[in-house]
Amino acid sequence: LQERLKLNLLQIEDKELNFFTQNCYTVGTQAALISGFAFSAIVEARDMDNITTWFKTSWSIATVLSMIFCLMGVVKAMQLSIMAPGLALRGPEGSMTRAVMVMRGEYKTLHRMFYTGLAFFHISAALYIYILFEGDPYVPIPTLVLIILALVFIAVDYSFLESKLRLPAGSLGLNGKKWDPVTGPRHDSLATVMCNSVMHPKWSKQMRNRSFSSRPGRHDTAT
Repeated sequence: LQERLKLNLLQIEDKELNFFTQNCYTVGTQAALISGFAFSAIVEARDMDNITTWFKTSWSIATVLSMIFCLMGVVKAMQLSIMAPGLALRGPEGSMTRAVMVMRGEYKTLHRMFYTGLAFFHISAALYIYILFEGDPYVPIPTLVLIILALVFIAVDYSFLESKLRLPAGSLGLNGKKWDPVTGPRHDSLATVMCNSVMHPKWSKQMRNRSFSSRPGRHDTAT
């Protein structure tokens, strides 16, 4: 019965690992696309001799930051999609659990990098409109409003979609708090005991040394 439970937990973790891996592929591809657009904007920039230094500096900073954050997302997505499945397949007993826990923690960081790069991409586009019209304060206003509305729409639509796909209100974690499927712990006591029993000693020591108690919902994390 114990071995069967281990096998069932392993199958569930394998599906979760594949889920995060496919998401890394998707986010990494889109981040690479945006970073390519940002690099093209830098290479093919118009003559800016008549533009004030402040506009040129602000535009270049926003464009470079967009490219940097998206490239950081590409690198992290590549590392996660290669190293995590590699650890799960070739590591010692408990490697699957370790890979899934690391993927769940790094997945939100990858999301933040992508959306930060996307925001700077919109800022770069807005500044370039003023550069395109040689600093005219009125002509670029309609285009600038469209860019701002597009950025606001992305933020609102993401929030609305997240609220529709959020777990039901009854899906509560420890202490009555809402459980996040990405960052929240798998607090099933039996799964916790089984995961702790197969965890590599080195990883178990590392997990014990980390202060999960200071973070909400981490009091019974399956290591």
